[in-house]
Amino acid sequence: MAKENKGGKYTSDLVLDIYSNLLSEVWEVVSAMVGEAILELLFNLSIKKISEKYPFLKSLEVSEEGIYFGKVKEECRSLPPGEIQRGFQSLINHLLNLFSALTEGVISREVFPKVFPKVREAERLISQK
Repeated sequence: MAKENKGGKYTSDLVLDIYSNLLSEVWEVVSAMVGEAILELLFNLSIKKISEKYPFLKSLEVSEEGIYFGKVKEECRSLPPGEIQRGFQSLINHLLNLFSALTEGVISREVFPKVFPKVREAERLISQK
C-alpha cells in the first residue's frame, strides 16, 4: 500500500492529483490551439497506445469537454505510486511527441514549461517513500 503523508493523503493520491491537474492544464492550453475535437482524438490515441502497458489509463474518459478522472482515481487507489507516475509520464511523453510531430514543436514549447515542474514534483514524491 502507498505511504501516507502528513496531510493524511496517500502518495498514490498525491501523484494522481499532480497528473490530473497537469493534464487539465495541458487540455486548456492545447485545446485553444488545435480545438477540442482534434485534442480529444490525440488524447484517445495516446491512451489507447499507452494503456497496453498501463491498463489503468483505459479508465480516463476524454470528450470534447475535457478529461474526466473519476474512474481512474478509483483504479489507482490499489496501485503503487511509481506505477501511476510511470503510466502518466508515458502518456504525457506520447502526447508531447504527437504535438511535436503535428506542429513542429509549437505546442510542445507552450506546454513543456508547465509539464516539467510537475513531473519533477511527482518524481520527488515517489523518491521520498
